[in-house]
Amino acid sequence: MTTHNPIDTARETLKQLTQRKLLPTPDNFERLYCEIAGVEPESQKNKLAELLFHAFEKLPVADSSYKISLAKLRKAIQEEKWELVPQLTMDLSVQHQRSRELSQHWGKLILELMQAWDIRTPEMGQRYKQSALERVIATFGNNPQELNDKLSNLVKSWMQPESPAAGIETADADDAPAVPAATAEHDSVPAASSMVWRDVLEYGVRYGIAPRLVHYPDLMAQFEEVQHSLQHCSNEDELAVFFPKLRTFLIRLELLSQEDERLVSGLSNLMRLMLQNVAELNRGDNYLIGQISNLQQILAQPNISIQHIYHLESTLKEVIHKQGVLRSSLDEATDSLRTLLDTFLDKLSLMSSGTGQFQQKLREHSERIRASSDSNSLNDILQSLLEDTASMQNNLQHSQLELLDAQHDVENAQSRIRELEQALEAASAKIKEDQLTGAYNRRGLEEHFTREISRAERSGQPLSVALLDVDNFKQLNDSYGHLTGDNVLKYLVDMMRHCVRASDIVGRFGGEEFIILLPDTPAEEAVSLMQRLQRELTKNFFLANQEKLVVTFSAGVAQWHRGEQDVNIIERADRVMYQAKLAGKNRTLSAES
Repeated sequence: MTTHNPIDTARETLKQLTQRKLLPTPDNFERLYCEIAGVEPESQKNKLAELLFHAFEKLPVADSSYKISLAKLRKAIQEEKWELVPQLTMDLSVQHQRSRELSQHWGKLILELMQAWDIRTPEMGQRYKQSALERVIATFGNNPQELNDKLSNLVKSWMQPESPAAGIETADADDAPAVPAATAEHDSVPAASSMVWRDVLEYGVRYGIAPRLVHYPDLMAQFEEVQHSLQHCSNEDELAVFFPKLRTFLIRLELLSQEDERLVSGLSNLMRLMLQNVAELNRGDNYLIGQISNLQQILAQPNISIQHIYHLESTLKEVIHKQGVLRSSLDEATDSLRTLLDTFLDKLSLMSSGTGQFQQKLREHSERIRASSDSNSLNDILQSLLEDTASMQNNLQHSQLELLDAQHDVENAQSRIRELEQALEAASAKIKEDQLTGAYNRRGLEEHFTREISRAERSGQPLSVALLDVDNFKQLNDSYGHLTGDNVLKYLVDMMRHCVRASDIVGRFGGEEFIILLPDTPAEEAVSLMQRLQRELTKNFFLANQEKLVVTFSAGVAQWHRGEQDVNIIERADRVMYQAKLAGKNRTLSAES
């Protein structure tokens, strides 16, 4: 057996990567290294089988045969019996599909339900059936498979009734009230066990339901009645009295909860309408429009969490504070400019008034000259004219200096106003930025998308979009922590800004996904740009807990076609990005090829 020097093998591996024109990814390096060393790559021979095992392990199947097959697959992987893996995975797929099949066809189930509904028995009346059916639909209505199972059991209990308690147990097998029902049905259960279950149910009602009634004081009287009935529930008759009270109370509580949800939805819609109206009335105020747009974006989300509200509140507070300070300075500068303009106009008025008085004196001197007959009077007139002219000249020079000073003050005030307006615009633009990376957020991307698409329509120049997704980001978060993951995203944005042009727009699309808008760029050049960015990332290392990590990403590039919206081009780029992931990661594919 030939012994390879690891350093020589690694050097030869790098040389082969260059000669074969392969990307320096960890998978390519490992494959060539093992090929040169003459060993089988460990990570390749079991990676797919382990991924399949983990996928089947996460499926919510409780069948015992499924668990046995899953254990066989784990054993085959551990013993490296790869020839058994395909058949075991097929068996698991078949068993999972069987577990998802409905207990009964919906059409047949509905017919049987109608037949069971019409059956009249002394043990259960129509009101009892209606209550049981309402409870099943309210509990399992959002899960078709469970609803099918529960309705099937309910029909069986109606077709072959044993006791009212048995019907309740079948209908609500997963609910707390089923435990006392089972106790009432089986007389062999000891009384002590029944007391234990009653105490457990009472504990659940007290600490599970009572805290929800803080905002529903009207329900407290009914809730206390249910509690009192439960505390005195010791036989089948008292159990039959307790269950209708509990069911009525729970239905009323559910209706109130639904009313609260409708109230929140109505208030949200009302706020959206109010914000839309405020935006229409203040179209010229870009700062206010920016805040309103961010609020509308949050309200438009299907599931608004309290974290979204807190984040938006803190962001708006910071921006509003900055805008308030800047607006105060802007108002002061505007008042100063207004005062300077008033002074300027006063100076002009004085100059005009002084010029008028000088003209009047010139006319008087002219009349005196025509009326004069001796040289002495002419000398007096000349002396007076010279004095008036000198005085006028001094006034004009003084006024000119004052006007120049006023003009300089006005220019300074205008410059200050422009600076404050730019600072105010920058503060408002913070709403369009991602707080972590400093790249544009979804709102900022939408504005740039709209502008670039309009420009491409007018100019006919190409517009390309690159969608990037960081490779193995979840594993990186799990291994090094979320703080390191955040630093990786900031590092990637810095690298992107270093490699792209000043006219290109970098935005965070969500999570570890980023979008780069590339104006005046065909798809081929966009692919080359993304590949150059990938090479730059592989040349540099990111330090995580004193470990050198190579950050890679998979990208999809799409070129805008006339008539497309932003969602269309992003969808095409996302598809080829996913294909790049499947093809081995750390590569860029184009939707145009």
